[in-house]
Amino acid sequence: MALVLAAGLAFCLAGDLDPRLDKMLKITWTRGPNLPQGLQDGNVGVIGDTLVMACGFCGGRKEPHKPERYPRGFLSKAWAIDLAHRDRGWSPLPDYPAAPRQGLGAVTVEGTIYFWGGFNYTTPFCYKEGYRLTQKSGEWSWQSLPEFPWPVSAVGLCAIGSRIFAFGGADYDENRFYTESDRAGKTERQGARLLAIDTKDLAAGWKRLRDCPGTPRWVAAVAAVAGKVYVIGGATGDLTREGKDYGYCTVADNWVYDPATDAWTRLRDLPIGSGNFPAGHVAFEDRYILLIGGYQYKYVANPDGTIRPTYGKAGRFQDEGDYHNDVFVYDTRTDIFGRADSLPINNNAPMAFVRGDEVFVLGGETGGGWVEGEYYGHHPDLFLIGRIEKP
Repeated sequence: MALVLAAGLAFCLAGDLDPRLDKMLKITWTRGPNLPQGLQDGNVGVIGDTLVMACGFCGGRKEPHKPERYPRGFLSKAWAIDLAHRDRGWSPLPDYPAAPRQGLGAVTVEGTIYFWGGFNYTTPFCYKEGYRLTQKSGEWSWQSLPEFPWPVSAVGLCAIGSRIFAFGGADYDENRFYTESDRAGKTERQGARLLAIDTKDLAAGWKRLRDCPGTPRWVAAVAAVAGKVYVIGGATGDLTREGKDYGYCTVADNWVYDPATDAWTRLRDLPIGSGNFPAGHVAFEDRYILLIGGYQYKYVANPDGTIRPTYGKAGRFQDEGDYHNDVFVYDTRTDIFGRADSLPINNNAPMAFVRGDEVFVLGGETGGGWVEGEYYGHHPDLFLIGRIEKP
């Protein structure tokens, strides 16, 4: 086992990056059929031509339009849409077979969607169990999976062949999220741990691999590209340094893990201090990683444990709102960040899935706004479809 750092780490510092971002990809955004209700922080996968969405949360904020779409509560519901017949809209599937929750990880492997973890506001708050969803002869069913080794929310899942890799994530109690350890202080650097499980030998359970040397995090973009695991951005749990509470901080250091050598290599830092990106199947053409939407915290946490002010100006739709509509792009072949066409609404941590030359963006956390003449609330019933092209 070995740790490999990129040569000349000075280039990783944000101050050394060219602030100009070239347009790497063109994305044409259109609306798909509205979700059955407004929600954030469920998760998605694809089986055949069917896009599946499960669980999530809706804050129930009073909205000026279609309030019936925004009932408050955690969800165990699941829905599907046939991507070959999108005009038919969403249809219900069997409910997730556990407590309603948000923040569960998901990954699709060989026609099966695997889910683990999540959190809600009732004891035990954060969860270890997992379930997989399969379809056979038109019948959908859930099956139990080996538990994750510890309770986890917003763990980043990706797959290489039959192996699922799980990176980072946070523990949660009724007070806060934790990434430097679990809530009891026992699972040290929980948000920097990497594990793997083989779907061909699930009974063997999870195996811990080499920890990432970077900042512990959750809500990071975790993607498998060309046989390696990429970890981009994210956020910390609530941080205190020398008696000062910095709250949640953006994570800007980025890494790639090579399973063949069990080694991590540091990549270029984010060009703008922003994060809370979707994880999962967010890679295009096995090369480009899409970093969709996000939020910019006041501070950035560094791998050495220090804290610095955030940097750069994240984009906002019509230059207004708390959240961001950026779509950054990371080119894994060149270690360069660029951009794609921005979202037509600000959105923090939406669900996303890239399939062929399309990216599907679902729900999330917006400040409310209009898209193609229709209003969408704080936790929106919005289904965006992006057509991806190389300019």
